[in-house]
Amino acid sequence: MQDFRKLLVWQKAHQLALRTYQITNDFPRDEVFGLRQMMRKTAIDIPGYIAEGCGKSNDAEFQRSVNAAISLSTKLEYYAIMALDLTFLESDVHAAYEQEIIEVRRMLGGLNRRLES
Repeated sequence: MQDFRKLLVWQKAHQLALRTYQITNDFPRDEVFGLRQMMRKTAIDIPGYIAEGCGKSNDAEFQRSVNAAISLSTKLEYYAIMALDLTFLESDVHAAYEQEIIEVRRMLGGLNRRLES
């Protein structure tokens, strides 16, 4: 068991979740229970799975949580594309946001490889 707050990947994922809340604030009102909610839930689940994994009793269980977070980051990337295509996000905002998602996923991949060995 370890303190998830000390993991750089958790810190980046937490910042990504906060950023998701910021960029979805201006989504249309009819998206409150649609794409906006889905993006927010997916974004907060990424650091949530990392935190949950840190509370597991062994590396294999932690790795399952990391794999779930990786899958969610891919899902969030798709949602961001959808938001761009629906013109809920400007292209420059989307590009920066997508890079944040990719960075978190790469870091999760590195953590996953470390847990495998």
